[in-house]
Amino acid sequence: MNEEDYRLSERLLLILHNLGATSQERAKKSDELANILQTDVNEVNQILDRYQSEGYTISLTDNEGNIRHYLTGTGIIRVCSLFT
Repeated sequence: MNEEDYRLSERLLLILHNLGATSQERAKKSDELANILQTDVNEVNQILDRYQSEGYTISLTDNEGNIRHYLTGTGIIRVCSLFT
């Protein structure tokens, strides 16, 4: 199965994982993710908000005022479960 076979929400998790966004230092902005996924940034933000409430991602504000996102340990496990 390749990335195109997954729903947008699952592809977002895969992209975060593939980019190594697993810590504050490696966190990514929503617009970066939307660009990679070729979708609307508002849709990405909605998914990320849901994932944060589910404990899969953490959002933070960087020194420039940008909101960035990265996977938690639970989020990494969720990504790995997509491969089974």
